[in-house]
Amino acid sequence: MWKRKRRIAALVQGATLLYLPFLTVGGESALRFDIPGMKLLFFGKVLPISEFHLVLLGTLAFLLLTIAVTVVFGRIWCGWLCPQTVIPMLASWAFSAFPARWRRAGTTLFLFLLSGVVSFSLIAYFVPPAEVAGLLFRSRMVAGFLLAQWAVIFAMLAFIGPAFCRTVCPYSMLQNILFDGNTLTIAFDRSRKEECLRCDMCVKACPVGIDIKEGARRECTACAECIDACVAATGQKGISPFLGYGGTILRPKAALLGGASAAAVMAFLFLLYTRPAVALLVQWEAKVPEANANSYRYTVRNDVGKPLALALRLDGGGMIYGDKDILVGPHARKTGTVIVRQEGSMGGSVTFVAEGNGISLRRKAGFP
Repeated sequence: MWKRKRRIAALVQGATLLYLPFLTVGGESALRFDIPGMKLLFFGKVLPISEFHLVLLGTLAFLLLTIAVTVVFGRIWCGWLCPQTVIPMLASWAFSAFPARWRRAGTTLFLFLLSGVVSFSLIAYFVPPAEVAGLLFRSRMVAGFLLAQWAVIFAMLAFIGPAFCRTVCPYSMLQNILFDGNTLTIAFDRSRKEECLRCDMCVKACPVGIDIKEGARRECTACAECIDACVAATGQKGISPFLGYGGTILRPKAALLGGASAAAVMAFLFLLYTRPAVALLVQWEAKVPEANANSYRYTVRNDVGKPLALALRLDGGGMIYGDKDILVGPHARKTGTVIVRQEGSMGGSVTFVAEGNGISLRRKAGFP
């Protein structure tokens, strides 16, 4: 039965998303957006918002992957992965063994408690997990976010439900543009229309209340509840079901979109994981009033899980003044300003060297 497969997919996805912000890699969250530092922690790597090319490439890879999956697999997100549909399914399943008079109240209570857990987990994607619990009692803003998210999530799951899918869901509307004749969708076998039992069990089982026999509808979430109902009804008659998944995965369009999204994802991961763990950037700022002197701003990026102590010097002639001693914390950046005064001929450029902790970083900058 498709429902059993959906439960397994939902449980795996739910456990992964709830646990992910609490998983640590190199002493930091496996996945978290650090708002004060404007950086993304991504499985041991730090991606500052200033590195726009990687942010743009990552966004492009995600969009291409979304389009490819939608064109090939249709509404797989809606019916198999979207919390709006799978969490109520899990709640109903969890209380299906209880007496009928307790199921409704039990399901609602389960959704209420789970909404709180989800809200807590979402905050941990932006706040260090070790600090979340403490901040709930010290910060009104964090506590307010938790309660507001809790209320919205509970309302969406317990009361709004499929109505959101039928009306205003933007992804549902976008899918109509991306679908083609070979996209995997749930379809009624029209060649056997006259054999249909007319039991309407598929309509009764549909969480959004549509009749799939009338054709594909935007409101369909591809949850396959109708297929299970049809299998149960036709199985009693010893005939094959009239509903099932239709479409083709292996086709040129799918290969093209799949290849493009895979290439973008691989390029993003390659650039991200081949970046040096520690890097030095130097930018010329301005000439200073005294002759043959220039002001420079430097930034040291530290992606390793321990603090680094570096000393900045010049390679070649010249004198350097200012913030020459650099202490940068783990998974952090340090910015400072120095002034370089020319001594002799410097050839129109100057080379900065930052050394310490077994690390030597070099960066050349112009000396106008």
